[in-house]
Amino acid sequence: MKTAIRLIAAAVIVVLLSLMLGPVLEIEQTARVSDKLAHVAAFFLIAGCIEVLIWRGTVLLSCLMALVIGGLVELIQGGTGRDASWGDFLADFIGVSVAFVVMKTLKPRLDRIMRPGPDLSGTRP
Repeated sequence: MKTAIRLIAAAVIVVLLSLMLGPVLEIEQTARVSDKLAHVAAFFLIAGCIEVLIWRGTVLLSCLMALVIGGLVELIQGGTGRDASWGDFLADFIGVSVAFVVMKTLKPRLDRIMRPGPDLSGTRP
């Protein structure tokens, strides 16, 4: 189960980064969702997924890694025909900050699920 959770987390990061770094899609232009709200949600998810992938790290490390990714995305977007903006990076920061608070609150409970140990899911290799 832990492996499946980590694979899903990695897939979420790949999909979100592909959407942010790829060409502008028609749905992005016609969506009634604020671009900034999309950044908040995306980086909330990215920070959480990084935490799942490096569970033995700290929540702060996961959030700092997500912010670095946010900064790199903005730098790269400037060369892909998209607009790089400080506003987007601020939205990334807000999403990561919310993720930090949520993860710090939930981490003790989630540690019991994700702690290293035998996989008791009932499946055999």
